[in-house]
Amino acid sequence: MKYFYLILVVCIVTACNQNGKKANETSADTSKPVTPVIEPKDSLSAEGNAQADTLLLQTSHTILTTLKQKDFQTLSGFIHPEWQLLFSPYAYIDTTHSQILSPYELQAAAKKSSVLTWGTYDGSGEPIKMNISQYFDKFVYNKDYLNAKEKSVNKFISGGNSLNNLKEVYPGSDFTEFYFPGFDPKYDGMDWQTLRLVFRKENNKLYLIAIVHDQWTI
Repeated sequence: MKYFYLILVVCIVTACNQNGKKANETSADTSKPVTPVIEPKDSLSAEGNAQADTLLLQTSHTILTTLKQKDFQTLSGFIHPEWQLLFSPYAYIDTTHSQILSPYELQAAAKKSSVLTWGTYDGSGEPIKMNISQYFDKFVYNKDYLNAKEKSVNKFISGGNSLNNLKEVYPGSDFTEFYFPGFDPKYDGMDWQTLRLVFRKENNKLYLIAIVHDQWTI
């Protein structure tokens, strides 16, 4: 009988030692550093910005092609029916006198060749009265912006003595800029020209909300 109790005690002690060993192993495993499943936020953010910039430039390239060809039907597809499209001949966006067109009004103006008032001339203050084709030649695609010397996303490249209020009029909106530093050396760069396209996004689609032309002003 004594031998029986002795064997029973030995079995109990052995079982306790094995359980303690397993508990220690489990504790050691949980103390190991866990490899993160998601990449660091900064790298994801940088990648997202790069993708957004690429999309803005690609969309701008498509729009510049429509501006060059005066393809008003295709251009109207980039205009939001509620936000519409504003045209500004200079950096300062005059929301009172600038011409603002809906998709329908844009196509109608092109078909009828109606004379519209697009703002006022720098210096003289006289009203800019032109049909849409004339305005595009003078204040939209007046240079080959598809082959601009410099381009940027959400960054102003050029600036003259005219107030630039784009960010105040369209806070939080994206824009692209296409810039020529000058054409005739005798003007020492004062004949620079730039075009800015302003965008707003809704339901994963970019809409063109403003076309802003800029140049040296008096």
